[in-house]
Amino acid sequence: MSIQIVMMLPPRAASVSLARHALGEALSIPGVSPDCIHEAQLALSEACSNIVRHLAPGQNFEVLINIGEIELTVHVLDGEAQSPRDRKLANWPDTDVEHDGGLSLMTAFADHASFESEDGSGAVRLKKRLRWSAEPTVPSSG
Repeated sequence: MSIQIVMMLPPRAASVSLARHALGEALSIPGVSPDCIHEAQLALSEACSNIVRHLAPGQNFEVLINIGEIELTVHVLDGEAQSPRDRKLANWPDTDVEHDGGLSLMTAFADHASFESEDGSGAVRLKKRLRWSAEPTVPSSG
């Protein structure tokens, strides 16, 4: 099973909400547990908000979501980024929670969070091991 979503979005609060809801719906299809979905949505919202805050005027951002059988991978790229594979990503720097709580939330709710900021462009990569719901996602026929 694999679900992939690619979105190019304008720098608006509604775009962050759209990315968050798209991720939630996509994770519910294969039966990811609700608490895991919520954690992934929080991390994605913070990543998108962080990128939007640093975009140049008129610049869009891209959200790439890949849901596998074991792990969720999300890339949030500003309009200057070319591809997640073309970018060198480093571990998050030490942050002051009071001044940048979003970075702390991303690292708290993702198993791996990394970023790059170079020459005015930026990228965030989040990875999260999926936990599955005990409830069946599709009613049995019969």
